[in-house]
Amino acid sequence: MPSTSKAGLLRARASVALCRARLAERGIVRAGTALAVLTVAGFAVAAIVLRVTDGAEAQLDALTAGAARPVAWLVAVPLALAAAEDRAAIDRRDGVEALAAVRGVWPAGLESARALAAMTAIARAAGAPLVALALLTAALADRGAVALHRVAGAAGALCFAVVVGVTVGGIAAACGRMGRARGRWLLAAVVVGPWALADLAGHGGWSIPGALDAVRLFLFGGA
Repeated sequence: MPSTSKAGLLRARASVALCRARLAERGIVRAGTALAVLTVAGFAVAAIVLRVTDGAEAQLDALTAGAARPVAWLVAVPLALAAAEDRAAIDRRDGVEALAAVRGVWPAGLESARALAAMTAIARAAGAPLVALALLTAALADRGAVALHRVAGAAGALCFAVVVGVTVGGIAAACGRMGRARGRWLLAAVVVGPWALADLAGHGGWSIPGALDAVRLFLFGGA
C-alpha cells in the first residue's frame, strides 16, 4: 500500500507539472511573465538607485508592496485566460488525455490537475519575482532589524502570490470546465462584470480584484 500511494502521488505531481507546462507554452502567458519580470527589474533598479543616492535613509519598504499589484495581474490575467479555455477538449485533441490514461490518470484526475496547475502557475510566476525583490531590499538594509522587517515582506509577497494563485487560478479553471468553449466569456462575466459594477457603486472592494487588493494591503501593512 505505501508504494501504491507513493506511485499515485508521483502520477498526480507529474500530471500537474504537465498541465502547468502546457499553460506556459501559450504566447500570451510568456509575454505576461516577461513583462512581470521586467516590472520587478525596474523596481529593483529603483531600489538600488535610492540606496545609492539616499544612503541608509532610503525608504525601500514600500517597493515590494507597490510591485505586487502590477506583477500579480500581469501574470494572472494571461494564465487565467489560458486556463479558462476548454482545456479538456484541447488535451483530448493533442492526445494528452490518452497519454494520461495510459499512465493511470483518468479524466477526473486530469481535471483536478488542470485546476492545481492554474493555481500553482500563477502563484509561482507572481511569487518568485516579488520574493526576489523583497530579499534584494533586505540585502540593501544597513541594520539587522530593517533587514528582518523586509524579509517578512518577502513572506507577505509569497502569501499574496498564493492567495492570487488559488483565487484566480481556481476560478479560471472552473470557468473553463463549466463554460468549455465559452469559458473565457464566463470568466469575464464572473470577474470583470462584478468589478465594474462594484466600482461604479463606489464599493470596489466588493469584487475579486478589490478583495485581492485588500489582501495585499493587509499583508503589507497598508503600503
